[in-house]
Amino acid sequence: MANPKKIAVILAAHGEAESAGFMENYRVSRRTLQHASTVMAVPPVLQTGISLFSTLKKKLRPAANGSPHNRITRQQAELLQRYLDACSLNSDVSFAVLSAFSASDPAVEEVIDATSHCDARILVSMSPVDNDLTCGQLCRYLGGKLTTDDLSRVTVISRFWSDPTLYGLCAGHVVAESASHGLQRSEANTLLLLFHGTLVGDSRGEPPRFRTGRHETAHFAEQLTAAIEKDATHPYGRVVTAYLNHDVGGEWTKPSFEEVAGQLRRSGVANVALFAAGYFADGNETLHRAEELRRMTSSSAAVRSIPCMNASGAFTRYLGRRVVGAVSQILRRPFP
Repeated sequence: MANPKKIAVILAAHGEAESAGFMENYRVSRRTLQHASTVMAVPPVLQTGISLFSTLKKKLRPAANGSPHNRITRQQAELLQRYLDACSLNSDVSFAVLSAFSASDPAVEEVIDATSHCDARILVSMSPVDNDLTCGQLCRYLGGKLTTDDLSRVTVISRFWSDPTLYGLCAGHVVAESASHGLQRSEANTLLLLFHGTLVGDSRGEPPRFRTGRHETAHFAEQLTAAIEKDATHPYGRVVTAYLNHDVGGEWTKPSFEEVAGQLRRSGVANVALFAAGYFADGNETLHRAEELRRMTSSSAAVRSIPCMNASGAFTRYLGRRVVGAVSQILRRPFP
């Protein structure tokens, strides 16, 4: 077959420590803050102090262990490789699907550089919401590193937050998982949609000077809520949005997870399901939220977690179709 095309597909995720080891957790925290310092003032001394404090706090946590976030991302890459291999049978295209991380190894920048020999590269921003620290970080690196000719052979897949297909996929996932819990429609059932919080105003009350993803997150939350409520088989009397804030550096999005927990404590709900819609893979931000909610509400309500999309077949097919569309654009012809 003449002139076969090699395409690298890079799943660019945040990355978390896979063990409870002190140095691994410290490096992940420090790299996260180094990236954050490109859009907000976080002096090196403060980066070191925050990283040390955060790592010690994790180390002292009972039953501390590593995060499955990176492992899930690697599984997502493996399943996507199989999907694309099947799509490229009898074609002049082959794929190498790789996982890469912003805060852990292998670093996104290193994987981008290591695939420069490929005929094209497709970067998938593994965050539902775009901001200056997700898709923005990728684009800044590409713009500063690659020539115009190189950039013509690179595509970044993002804007998941505005894709109605994803709304439907997530809604179907939530309804199916809820059915497995045996829930029937009742006003006593509440669904809690969790999203990563964003900075609204700095310590002086000024709006952030970078793209936080606040409006994109709000749009995603609104559209996903509507998609779930449109499904007549969902069992929830209320669908509520809550933000997982860091509460440092100024004012953050509302209502926070803690504020919603207080509301639930006073409402007397019987069942609460948590779905971390703002994440494609479970990890430190999502896994312990049901336990935290039980502790904060101190009620007899049943609290359950619905897993993120993770390495599910439906999510693999969704990503695969997005990649196939990008390949057609790069090749300027239909694929497969």
